[in-house]
Amino acid sequence: MLAWRFISCASRAGEKLGAVDTAGASKEPAYQTFPLNPGAREIKLRVERGTVRLFGVSFERNAPGVIYNSLGLNGGQVQVVVRYFEKSQWTEELRHQHPDLVVINYGTNESVYADYIERSYSGELRQVIERVKAAVPRASVLIMSPMDRGQRDADSRIATVPTLPRLVEIQRQMALEEHCAFFNTFQAMGGAGTMARWYESEPRLVSADFTHPLPAGARKVGVLLDQALESGYRQFKLREQRRTR
Repeated sequence: MLAWRFISCASRAGEKLGAVDTAGASKEPAYQTFPLNPGAREIKLRVERGTVRLFGVSFERNAPGVIYNSLGLNGGQVQVVVRYFEKSQWTEELRHQHPDLVVINYGTNESVYADYIERSYSGELRQVIERVKAAVPRASVLIMSPMDRGQRDADSRIATVPTLPRLVEIQRQMALEEHCAFFNTFQAMGGAGTMARWYESEPRLVSADFTHPLPAGARKVGVLLDQALESGYRQFKLREQRRTR
């Protein structure tokens, strides 16, 4: 990885699992795998010399199942990917993960900027999609819309941010043009006014900013997405069965 020098990995019992010399003439991603002993519960990483930059550690079982990786950023927007991600490094990271499905879930933080939505949002979203497709062309891509987002109106009532439905429509159209799947989170959770209902519900499902769901609310959104994915997969299998008859 970029600017590493030397790092070692050991189990809780002190058994050294391996070491990586991270010095190099070029700045590029690199990866190392160490097998863990059965029952391992704690792993220690130690820099033995120099300055180290570690971009991530992943613990995975060598068995069938689902591996889920999330790149969540505070204040994350599509423009962060376009303007600030180092393109070649992000490409290598995506290829290393070789995902079957990439979910692009941005929009909440952009939803209050009406001028940006109309002038720049669709173009920058398209760039993110194209970067993902160029990096992992065999992966499916799903555009996941933001949830409802509320704000107090002139009468102090909680109302949906006026520009959010427009942003969701741009995402839907972009998914159609770029041949991506689209999950309308906003619509699935109840559409306009959902955050008002969630805030007033018992138990409360969203925090007082009318944007960030509480655990129970987040679970509802997760269940909705899971149901949509399962339904889509069943429809796909049915079409495949009919095609091969």
